[in-house]
Amino acid sequence: PLIRVKANIIEAQLIETAILNTINFQTLVATKSSRISFSAKGDLVMEFGLRRAQGRSAGVYGAKAAIIGGCSATSNVLAAKKFDVPAIGTHSHSWIQSFDSELEAFRAYAKIYPNNTLLLVDTYDTLASGVPNAITVFKELRASSHEPLGIRIDSGDLEYLTKQARKMLDAAGFESAKITASNDLDEYAIDQLKLFGAKIDSWGIGTRLITGGDSSSLGGVYKLSGIEKDGEIIAKIKISNDPRKINNPGYKQVFRLYDKDNCMALADLIALDGESIDESAPLEIFHPLYTYKRKILTNFSAHKLLRPVFKEGKFVGVRRTVSEIARFSKEQKSKFWLEHLRNVHPQSYKVDLSQKLWDIRKSLINECNLNLKEKYV
Repeated sequence: PLIRVKANIIEAQLIETAILNTINFQTLVATKSSRISFSAKGDLVMEFGLRRAQGRSAGVYGAKAAIIGGCSATSNVLAAKKFDVPAIGTHSHSWIQSFDSELEAFRAYAKIYPNNTLLLVDTYDTLASGVPNAITVFKELRASSHEPLGIRIDSGDLEYLTKQARKMLDAAGFESAKITASNDLDEYAIDQLKLFGAKIDSWGIGTRLITGGDSSSLGGVYKLSGIEKDGEIIAKIKISNDPRKINNPGYKQVFRLYDKDNCMALADLIALDGESIDESAPLEIFHPLYTYKRKILTNFSAHKLLRPVFKEGKFVGVRRTVSEIARFSKEQKSKFWLEHLRNVHPQSYKVDLSQKLWDIRKSLINECNLNLKEKYV
């Protein structure tokens, strides 16, 4: 569980839609951002998705989620102001088109932003016009003691165009000028561009980030797992023909298990609230569906993941800024082996059940099956 709610049934039900709407969408975007940032391998990644988002609210909160997931900045100035995160961007093609010539447009932009000149060079012809005109303006900036940031390419064969643009910029003495790429990019496109040596320093990601790309939704659910009667939690379960959709009953806690030698994550263990883990003894974990898959852990530490946020209607958690949350997210991801993080054919990370929780789950499933058998036999 990501969130554990304990409330009277009416109050718990009233907040279901709000919780799912908030958590599902923002987790989807943060996950996509994380995957894209992983493929970028340390390059600057910028969120450019507002115009393609499903509504204004999605654009703003999607930008927030993208920063948490790994993007360094956003072109959404409202989100940047609201969440105190870096705003970044370039001019539009319409800026170029509104002037009599591309060179005139570049000069006007450089005059306004002499210390932040990043020119969009693909309005007419990237290599025959855009890059040469950008170099002309860069030389003028340097003559007035300013250094350009670089260029952005938003269309065409990004591998070929960036390689040629890099050669032209270097030949003109602008080796430090950066090349930014955009144009319906995602983690798979970035992987391919890097594989074939595209000369790209930073990435502007829009549509396929803010919409989730190939994953249009995240199927998080909010399920009743127990009822309190006379001070005791009575575990409840929802049965499904798909074993993956059978919820885990009871009031639970999640432990993350770390290797004491290298502080890397070994597995997550979902347990009943109140259970403790003896770090001094070997711990056998097992797959909740395929129980023959087992592993014994030694020399590990266990850390609780679920912590109080609201208690009796009052906020009792730790307030963090979006930038602080992003740093926390990055720190947590650094504790996972790369084989779990890779975008294609990742090694599954273990999320198992404690023996007590598994026993209750099995007992409730058997009880439901027995009741159905008695009813229909």
